[in-house]
Amino acid sequence: MNNYIIETNNLTKKFGNFVAVKDLNLKISRNKIHGFIGPNGAGKTTTIKMLTGAIHPSNGIGTIDNFKIGSKKGRSSIGYAPAESLFYQNMTTIDYLVYIGQIKGLSQKEAVEKAFSLIEYFELDDNAYRKPFNFSSGMKKKVIVAQALINDPKVLILDEPTANLDPTARINIIEILKKLISERDLSIFISSHILSELESLVDEVTLVRSGEIVLNGSLHKVKNIFNKGQYQIDTSNNNFLKKYLEKNCNEFITSIEENNKGLIIVNVENENRYKLESVISPILSHFKIRLLKFVEEETSLDEIYKKIYDSKQNMR
Repeated sequence: MNNYIIETNNLTKKFGNFVAVKDLNLKISRNKIHGFIGPNGAGKTTTIKMLTGAIHPSNGIGTIDNFKIGSKKGRSSIGYAPAESLFYQNMTTIDYLVYIGQIKGLSQKEAVEKAFSLIEYFELDDNAYRKPFNFSSGMKKKVIVAQALINDPKVLILDEPTANLDPTARINIIEILKKLISERDLSIFISSHILSELESLVDEVTLVRSGEIVLNGSLHKVKNIFNKGQYQIDTSNNNFLKKYLEKNCNEFITSIEENNKGLIIVNVENENRYKLESVISPILSHFKIRLLKFVEEETSLDEIYKKIYDSKQNMR
């Protein structure tokens, strides 16, 4: 089986002379949550429309679950929850879900059974016969995500799933997504501007600008590129270790201090990050010092975003 649920090769979309997406090479792993990040106008929505078959690419190819994007089988592998929650005014929750299920090829009996199952899963029992048109934003988003799952898709594509929601509703949606990925044979592809939420959720990220990929990979790999080379160290004898490092490792340590919690804070240049990691263990072993904590401060997605897009802007 292909390790990637979504894969594209030079996917391109032009509108006249304007290139909205250019030579996009996506690799979205199976059973992972993948964040799709970029400023407005970066080509995120156009990419999603090509993946869902709403528009055709100008050039390039792509597959979803090994089926060509836009094909009937490719579309049947997708569950899509748009950014905007739009409903027919006179449809109840159960009516709407059954309607979507039948559009996606389920028989009426199958659609009804699946709709009630999703209503229970999303804790919408008290609202099954109410009209989503009148729901709060958080409740509407639950129904939108529920309809995206009615055909048991292999990949769930979410466009701004927590935009315009209050904190309680946002936490609720995030918890649902975490539950889904842990319980189902499902991959999730999320486009979002709320990077702090994505950071707590995604396994992989792709950052795009002007229709092109700027950076992609596992979240750990991407963060590792931008990590600051600052380490927090705690041992059974911090005072000794600090003095030892100051005396014997100053050729690659740029600064060393103790914070208000008594932890040693060591800064090194990026190229020397692994040198510090390699010397700590022998030192501790030789002097019989117990290691309690050794962590590198991680750069946040927000900081990575600012570094990438600010630098790109400055180059223009």
